[in-house]
Amino acid sequence: LGTQPSDQPFNSIIQLKQDQGIPRNPMLNSGAIALVSLISGHNSDARCSAFCHWLEERVGVSLKLDQTVLTSVRQLPNERNRTIARYLAQAKRLNGDIQTTLDVYEQVCCLSVTVETLARLGMLLVDRSLGINADHQRIVTTIMSTCGLYEESGNMAVTIGVPTKSGVSGAVLAVIPNQGAIACYSPPLNPTGNSVGGLFFLEKLSQHFNLSVFS
Repeated sequence: LGTQPSDQPFNSIIQLKQDQGIPRNPMLNSGAIALVSLISGHNSDARCSAFCHWLEERVGVSLKLDQTVLTSVRQLPNERNRTIARYLAQAKRLNGDIQTTLDVYEQVCCLSVTVETLARLGMLLVDRSLGINADHQRIVTTIMSTCGLYEESGNMAVTIGVPTKSGVSGAVLAVIPNQGAIACYSPPLNPTGNSVGGLFFLEKLSQHFNLSVFS
């Protein structure tokens, strides 16, 4: 995977074509799909369970697969993600078959957590006692800063100034290096796919407490 920002939407096929099937960064759908293909297990259920167990063991939280949401996702297959997976496979960037990888990806996307749990998961990128290599923490938080909010990442680095990752559910996770993590949830999204309320909240919080890592 690359580490470069993209000026294309998070589910862009154009970007993947331009990059010869190599995901621009892990915050895009293409990068996430490539990464979940690396999770080991004899089938998609086992792979998702292994991923959840890995997180639960380190942070002491309970993760739940929302079967209702997963059923809805499976009833309306995402053809764009399937096309992305095909390009990844052609470029030999997929570890395993397309269907299994997409099923794992969909399951991971349908994990249900509270805002508190999301913040505690964010501590994996802050607290070195949780067993994550310091270099890995640095790499992930850096890419969150440059790519985590898609095309808005540059603007938000100025207005919020902390490593941040959004999701189309409306969840947002921000990490303040060496201090802590902040999670929030507000479903309405802007055209880029980021939470309107979540980014507004983080901007005001960052300004009030002077959280920006660039200050």
